[in-house]
Amino acid sequence: MGSTSYNSVSLGQNMERYCLMDCKVHKRQAFCCAVNDYLLQLKASGRRATTIASYGESLGILGRRLGTSIPLEIVSPVQLNTAVAGLAIIEGQPERRRSQTTLNRHRSAYRGFFGWAFETKRISANPALLLGRSNIESVPTQPMTLHEVRSFLRAIRHSNESLRLRDEALFSLYAFTGLRRAEALSLDVTDYNAAMKTLRVKSGKSGRPRVVHVISQLGLLLEKLQKHDEHGREMENGKLFPGRTPGHSLTTRQAQSRFQHWKAIAGLRPALTIHSFRVGFATALHRQSRDVVLVSRALGHGDLRPTLRYIDLSAVELPDWMETTFGQ
Repeated sequence: MGSTSYNSVSLGQNMERYCLMDCKVHKRQAFCCAVNDYLLQLKASGRRATTIASYGESLGILGRRLGTSIPLEIVSPVQLNTAVAGLAIIEGQPERRRSQTTLNRHRSAYRGFFGWAFETKRISANPALLLGRSNIESVPTQPMTLHEVRSFLRAIRHSNESLRLRDEALFSLYAFTGLRRAEALSLDVTDYNAAMKTLRVKSGKSGRPRVVHVISQLGLLLEKLQKHDEHGREMENGKLFPGRTPGHSLTTRQAQSRFQHWKAIAGLRPALTIHSFRVGFATALHRQSRDVVLVSRALGHGDLRPTLRYIDLSAVELPDWMETTFGQ
């Protein structure tokens, strides 16, 4: 299997130059060819293109350190640990260092790759078995309050910009459904069912599709958007949130640019991000329902644990709830 196999499955640019040699070295599979097989396995398993590209990047960095033609079988824990320990410094840029978040992403890729190689009997022992992740404190995303959501949407609605309908619909979607940024941007015009007031999310995280309820306020905006684009022309079946390129949706960078534009006009906190809509949605829904399972389902989570990171469980409320529950 040569470099053309990487091109045929679009697995990124980082690894394509690593498999120009024969795939067998001393009758054992070379590192580069095992990576090729692994990324193909991820694609066949339905993993997202961004995930595959991320794994390809991480393994490409490791390949440059170990040597791409090294037989996979002879990679030892010491060799792997030495290579990973040196990742903190970016190649050719000694003044720059990788963050612990980035290093953890690379470590996870290596654990997944060598675990797969062991399970498929390409190696007799897993050199990444004891390779752990660094315990780092992630900075929590600030939830956007409902008052801030209304101020943000009001700034769009009262403007004279030609893109106001599209932008109001997009950011209302984030605020009132909690969709992930990529989920919303990938929607087609036909994914909204006005009669049922539901959205069909086809490309959810890990490839899980789901159906999302749409409140009436948001439904009216989506119906208008379905019928006419920002120039008043009837929309054909295409992307619900079209970008600059015909037939394509807004890119994440374009959506980010529009968010910063409206946030500045509305005068909101600098710390807020597009993800703040999702966190604010989860926090507000939980405060009203007090049902973590319901919030988890609304967010499209398959596990309750990630849901807890989205909910602002304030310790200030604990005494009142204890008095209400046990103080009678």
